[in-house]
Amino acid sequence: MDDEYLTEGETIRPQLLKAIEDSKVSIVVFSENYATSAWCLDELVKIFQCHKEKNQLVFPIFYKVDPSDVRHQNNSYKQAMDAHEIRYCYESQKVQKWKETLAEISNMKGFHLKQGYEFEFIQDIVNKISTKVSAKQLPIEEHVVGLQYQVARLKSILDIESNDNTFMLGILGIGGIGKTTLAKALYNSLCNQFEGACFLFNVRETSSQEKGKVCLQQMLLSKILQKGKVKLGSVDEGISTLKERLCTKRVLIVLDDVDKIEQLQALAGGCAWFGSGSRIIITTRDKYLLAVHQVKRIYDMPMLNEHDSLQLFCQNAFKTSSPPTNYEDMCNRAIRYAKGLALALKVIGSNLIDKDLKEGKSALDKYEKNPHIDIQSILRISYDSLQHNEKEIFLDIACFFNGMRLDYVKRILDGCGFYSEDGIRILIDKSLIAIEHGYLRMHDLIKDMGRDIVKQEAPKEAGERSRLWFREDVLEVLTKNTGSAKIEGIKLDLPEGVNWSDTVFKKMKKLRILIVRNTSFPSWPIYLPNQLKLLDWKGYPSKFLPPGFYPEQIAAFNLRFSLLVLKKPFQKFEHLTYMNFSCCQSITKFPDVSGAKSLRELILDGCKKLVKVDDSIGFLPNLVYLSASECTQLKSFLLQISLPSLEYLSFDLCSRLAHFPDVLGKNDKPLKISLRHTALRELSDSFAELSGLGYLDMTGCKELKYLPSSLFMLPNFVTLKIGGCSQLRELLTSSKGRLSEAEHRPKLETLDFSNACLSNEDLHVIMQSFPNLKDLNVLSNYFVSCPESIKESICLRSLDVSYCLKLQEIPELPSNVQKLNARHCNSLTADTSSMLWSQVCKEINKLQVLMPQTDIPDWFDYHDQGGIPIFWARCKFPAVALAFMFGKMNYQAVELHLFIDSEHVNVQHQHKHTLNIAENHVLLCDLRAFFNDEEWESLDARIGHDNNWKQVQVVCEPDTSLREWGVYVYKKETNMNDIQFTCPYHESSRLQSLLVITNTKTISREDDMEIESARASASSVEETSASIVQALEASYSKHGVPHVNSNSWAQTCSLCCSALLSSYRRLLCCTCRCRIDDDEPCGEARMTKAQPARLMLDDNLNCCAQTCCLCFSALLSSFRRLLCSIYGRRLDNDEPYGEVKMTKAQPGPMISRPQEESTENVDEERVPSSFSQSLQTVVENLKRLTAPREDKGWSHGEDSYNSELSDVDFEDDGEGNLDMEA
Repeated sequence: MDDEYLTEGETIRPQLLKAIEDSKVSIVVFSENYATSAWCLDELVKIFQCHKEKNQLVFPIFYKVDPSDVRHQNNSYKQAMDAHEIRYCYESQKVQKWKETLAEISNMKGFHLKQGYEFEFIQDIVNKISTKVSAKQLPIEEHVVGLQYQVARLKSILDIESNDNTFMLGILGIGGIGKTTLAKALYNSLCNQFEGACFLFNVRETSSQEKGKVCLQQMLLSKILQKGKVKLGSVDEGISTLKERLCTKRVLIVLDDVDKIEQLQALAGGCAWFGSGSRIIITTRDKYLLAVHQVKRIYDMPMLNEHDSLQLFCQNAFKTSSPPTNYEDMCNRAIRYAKGLALALKVIGSNLIDKDLKEGKSALDKYEKNPHIDIQSILRISYDSLQHNEKEIFLDIACFFNGMRLDYVKRILDGCGFYSEDGIRILIDKSLIAIEHGYLRMHDLIKDMGRDIVKQEAPKEAGERSRLWFREDVLEVLTKNTGSAKIEGIKLDLPEGVNWSDTVFKKMKKLRILIVRNTSFPSWPIYLPNQLKLLDWKGYPSKFLPPGFYPEQIAAFNLRFSLLVLKKPFQKFEHLTYMNFSCCQSITKFPDVSGAKSLRELILDGCKKLVKVDDSIGFLPNLVYLSASECTQLKSFLLQISLPSLEYLSFDLCSRLAHFPDVLGKNDKPLKISLRHTALRELSDSFAELSGLGYLDMTGCKELKYLPSSLFMLPNFVTLKIGGCSQLRELLTSSKGRLSEAEHRPKLETLDFSNACLSNEDLHVIMQSFPNLKDLNVLSNYFVSCPESIKESICLRSLDVSYCLKLQEIPELPSNVQKLNARHCNSLTADTSSMLWSQVCKEINKLQVLMPQTDIPDWFDYHDQGGIPIFWARCKFPAVALAFMFGKMNYQAVELHLFIDSEHVNVQHQHKHTLNIAENHVLLCDLRAFFNDEEWESLDARIGHDNNWKQVQVVCEPDTSLREWGVYVYKKETNMNDIQFTCPYHESSRLQSLLVITNTKTISREDDMEIESARASASSVEETSASIVQALEASYSKHGVPHVNSNSWAQTCSLCCSALLSSYRRLLCCTCRCRIDDDEPCGEARMTKAQPARLMLDDNLNCCAQTCCLCFSALLSSFRRLLCSIYGRRLDNDEPYGEVKMTKAQPGPMISRPQEESTENVDEERVPSSFSQSLQTVVENLKRLTAPREDKGWSHGEDSYNSELSDVDFEDDGEGNLDMEA
C-alpha cells in the first residue's frame, strides 16, 4: 500500500517493514509505472527476503503489463531502471538488487490481467488465494492454563530461527496430561512460518483401522500440498510419495498420540524426507519409541503446578479463575486428588457444575473410591498395550510397592519370577511410573486405575481377586475366612486389632506377597504359605516363625520391630536377597547365614541387645549393604571380614564399638563407610585393601587417635569427615611432610574437620597437604586467620568457617570459591568484610556468601530498605547477585522463592533454596546457585525474547522483614538495558502527548486505547504531575471554560484523571514495593505489600509507603471532587487499575484524608470558583500533605514529589485561563 506522506527518495518507514515481516501473505501488483518508485522496489526486496527466510506466501499480479517486461526489465521497466541507475549511480548494488528481485518475483506463478472485467478478475484472485491461505489455526478449548511458558520453552528447543537442519521433537507424558493441547498451541504459533503444515490427530486410533496408515499418509499429503484427496495404493507407495513431494518443502508436521514405531516409519521415517528447516513434532506416552526412532529432542511434560491446577479446576467447575467463598477446602481437595493431571481437573470440575458444597463433597468421596470412567479409560490405554510380564509388575506396584525403594522392589519382583529390569524400564518409557531419587513413583490416578483393574476381576467377591489392599476387603477375607487360591498378594495396614483364624492363610496356596503393618492379632499365625516371596510383617507377634514354614523361594524377610529371637540358622535360602530385623529387641545373637549366599542387604539397626553376630556374615560374597547402627551393646563386630561386593557399611552410634575388623582380600567396589560416634581409637592398616573406598565418616569419634597414612593414598578416597576428632590434630601435624611430599598427592576433595580446636598452623597444614580440596568445613575452631596459601587452592569451591569466634582475617579468595559461610564470625575486620563483598565483582558463578552484617557497598547497582528484592527484566533472565540484610529473626532456616510476574517458579530440588541464616547477617548470593543448568535456561523462556518487561521478585519464606537489600548485575552476561529497578514505563513526555489527545471534542477508541497504555508511562511522581498539569493547561486554553453539561469535556477530563491515577498507583507500587487498593468509588486508598501469592496487613508497611498512601488518598479524592464540582458529575473508579467513568452527582469537599492523620493544614471545604482555582487548590493541598515526609525523614529516592510541586505556581487571568510558571 502507498504512504501519501512518503516523499520522493525517502526510505521505507520502520513500521512498514515491520508490517511486511508480520504478514502471512504479500500480494504484489505490478503496474506499468511500478518500477519508478524506489520505495516500492525496496518494499519488494523486503517481501522477497521474508519469502526466503520465513516462507511468506507471495502472489504477483501483472496489471496490464507483460510479465516478461517485469522479468527482463523491458519497456517501461527498462526506462525506470535506467533512471534509477543514473540517480543511484553511487549505489549500483542497490539497483542490481532491485533487478534481481524483479526477476525472481516475476518468475513466480501469479495472475495476469490483460483486459476484461476487473471485478471478475479480482474475485478469481480472492478465491484462488483463499484456498492457499485458508486458516490453519486449530481450535483450542476455552479453559487452558499454563501453556504460554511451555510453548515458549518448546520454541526454544525447536530453534525455529534455524533453517539449516530438520529436527524431530517428542512431547512425552502420561495420558490426560495435556500433550495434545500443548501440541495444538505450539502448532498454532508456528504453522504460518512454514510452506506447509499438518496436524494428524489420533494416529494410534486411526492406524489401527483397515488401511489406517495409508489414510494418514493421504491426509498428510493433501493438507501440505493444498490439493484435493490424494489416493495411495499402499504404505510403501505412500512412503515414496512423501519422500518425493516433501523433500524440498519446509514443513511443520504434528503426529499426535503415536504408540508404535511402524506409524513413525510410515509417516516420518527420517529427517531426510523433508526440506531443510522442517520440524516434526511427535506426542506419545512411550519414551522407548522415541529412542528407537532416534528422536534426540524430548520434552517430558510436567504436571500442572498447584496455581495452574486451581485455576483450571475453577474454570471448569465455577467458570471463574478462583474458588467461590466457602469452596476453598473442596477445591484444594480436588487438586490433591488430581495431582496436576489436566484431564482429571477438567472432568471432575465439569461434573461439579451447579452443585452445592454438600453435593460437591459427596461427588469427591465417590471419585476417590471409584475413579471416574472418563479418566480411567484414557489412562488404561497405556496398560492395555503392555505384555503379560509388564502388566503383572504394574499391578504389583499399583497395589503394594508405590513409593518404595527401587532396588528393594526389583529383588522381590525377580524373586516372583518376573523380569524386573526390562519390565520397569518399559513402564517408565510408557510414563506409567517414574523413578525419583531411587524410589518408585506412580501417579495416584494411575495407581487407582491399576487397582480398579484388579477389582474388576471379581467385583463382588474380594476373596476371588489376585491382590487385596483395601482395608474393608482384607478384613472381610481374614475375619470370614473367604480367601481362595486366586489371591497372590495381601497388604493390611490397620491400627485396630483383627479377629481372625490362625489358619486363615491355608486356602491361599498362591500367596507370594504378605505385607502387614500396624495391626495386632489375638494370636500369632500357626500357618504361613511356603510359596511366599515376601514376608513383610512389622511387629510380628511371635518369637518364632510357624512350624513347617520353610519358604525356600523367599526373596525378602522384612520383620522390623518383631518379637523374634532367631535361634535357627538361615540355611538353603538360595533366593534370599534382603533381610531387615531392625529394632528387634529380643535378638542377642544373629545366627548363621551361610546358606543365604545371594543375600545383598542385611539391616540390624536399633537391635540394642545385640552383642554378637555369626562369623558367616563377614564372608557373604554378594553382600552389598550392611548396617548395624545404634546397636549400643555391640563391642566388637567381627575380627575379620572379606566382603568383595560391599558398597555400604554403617556402625553409627554403636557407642561401645571399639574395634573395627581387619580387611581380608581386595574390595574395588565404590564403598561408603559411616562410623559416627563410636568408641573406635584407630583404623587398621588393612584399610589399604579397600581400594574402592571413597567416603569415610567418623564424626564424633572422640577417642580416635590414628588413621593409616595409606588411607589418604587410596585412588578413590575423596571424602573424609572427622569433625570433633580433636586428637587427630597431632597426627595431622606429624604427617605433614609425608602427605605434601608424597609422589602421589592425596585426592581428598571434601574434608570436615570442624570442632577440633584447630589453630592457624593446623589450617595451613591442611591447605598444603590436600591441594585437591573442593569443600572444606572447619567451623567452630580457634584459628585467628586463614593462611595465605588459600590463594593457591585452585580447586576450592566451598569454605565453611562459621562459629569461628576468633577469626579476624581471610585473605583474598580465588575466584573459584563459590560458597563461603562465615556465620557468627563476629571478629572479622573491616578489610575482610570488604574483600568478601568484592567477590561479587568477579562475577563468580553461583556465588554464596554469608557473613555478619555490614553495609551494602555504594557500587552495587541498586539497593533499598525494607520490602523484598524486585526488579524488571526483558529478553533474557539477568545474571544477578542479591544481597539480603536480615534483622532480628526467631528462626534460621529460610527458603527463597522466585516469582516472575507473580507466578512462582518451581524447581526440581526445593531444598537447594533453603539456607541457614542468622539474625543481623548478610546473605550475598548469585541466583544461579539455586537452579540447575536446565532450570536456569528455562527462565529465559519465561522472560521471553520480546521487549516486554517482566517483574521479578525474590521472596523469603517464612516471611521476614529485610533491613536492606541490593542487586549487583553481572555485566559480562547481562545487558544493562534489559534490567531496571523501577517500573520501566516510557518517558513522561509521551504521557503528556497522549493526554493532549483527550482534548479533542470526539475521543476515538484508538485514543482511548492509547490513554490506557499511557497509564504506565510516568517514570516519576514529578513527571506525572507536571505532565498532567501541562495537559490540563493546554486543554483549558484550547477549549475555554468548561460547562456543567459539557459531556465531551467530562469525558476528556475523565480520561486525563484516569491516566494520572493509574500512573500514580503504579509509580507507588514500584517505589514503595506496595500495592494501592482503592475498592470504594470515593473511599480512602490503602496499601498492601506487593508480595506474590500473599497480602500483608497495613501495619507491616514501611513509613514511606504509609505516607504515599496518604498522598494518594488525597490526590484521588481531590480529583474526584474537582470533577464533581466543575461538571456536576461523580468520578467512579471501582477497579484498582480500571477505567474512570463519570456520573451525575452533587459536589463534595475538595480533599479527604485518613481519619488518623491530622487535617489541620488541609483546606477541606473549599469550593472552587474556576477550573484553574480548583486545580490550584488540589496541588496546594498536596504540597501540605507531602510536607510531613521530609519532617519525619520519610523521603524515598533521589527526588521528592514535594520538591517538584514547590516549583509550580498557578495563576488565573480572570477569564478562566490557566497560566503555569515553573
